[in-house]
Amino acid sequence: MKHLPTRSLVVLALVAAMGMGIPSMAYAGSTTTTSTTTTTVPSASFLAEQHALEVQLANRATQLGHLVADVTAATSLSVSTSAILQARLSTEQTSINALIAKVPTDTTKAELNADRSAMLRDNRVHAVMSPQVFEMIEASVVADQVTTLQGNESTLKSEVASIVGLPGYKNALNHYNNYVARLLNWSTRIVSVESIVLAQTPQGYPGNTKIFVTQNDRILDANIALAYAAYDASIIGLATGGYTG
Repeated sequence: MKHLPTRSLVVLALVAAMGMGIPSMAYAGSTTTTSTTTTTVPSASFLAEQHALEVQLANRATQLGHLVADVTAATSLSVSTSAILQARLSTEQTSINALIAKVPTDTTKAELNADRSAMLRDNRVHAVMSPQVFEMIEASVVADQVTTLQGNESTLKSEVASIVGLPGYKNALNHYNNYVARLLNWSTRIVSVESIVLAQTPQGYPGNTKIFVTQNDRILDANIALAYAAYDASIIGLATGGYTG
């Protein structure tokens, strides 16, 4: 061992007194490697946004399942209309399911924002597909009812003709004319409603919100007209003695 000079001993003593560490002397040819692994913990706000988006996607997936079931069960829809709605719902299910798989892997708010935008912009499950399916089914039911009631016109006409000259004839005739007019009016108007509603797409939001509201009002008007037509038929039945309601 080499002897240290007196100055060196003094310096070492001062360093020790001050609590300073003395670097170890490495042997020749030896190396020391230190590696550091940094783990980034997501913020609470990020996790909250991620969870909220996952819930929104799950809700949309559930709603799409309900819509598919509604379309499948709606026997009043034409084959072509049902096929169109099923295809659109299938496209949205594919999109939503892809996002459901992706969102849990997102690591930045930019990714979450992009996925949220895709969920809304590309799908519009609640704002477009839900009212579209509901209104198409309701309109198709109205169309079927109009056709059925129009099939009764010849029978009602014969009943009215059977009481010509009797006290209730004019009243029965008026109700028959109203019956025919109401059904003729809605036989064309309901077709227009179906065409307008089916033409709406997710890309048309929010402009088509007003369209859905307007067409829903027309469907309600159609149902009121059908109720009046049924009333007309009942009055004719009462006048001719054939009412069994």
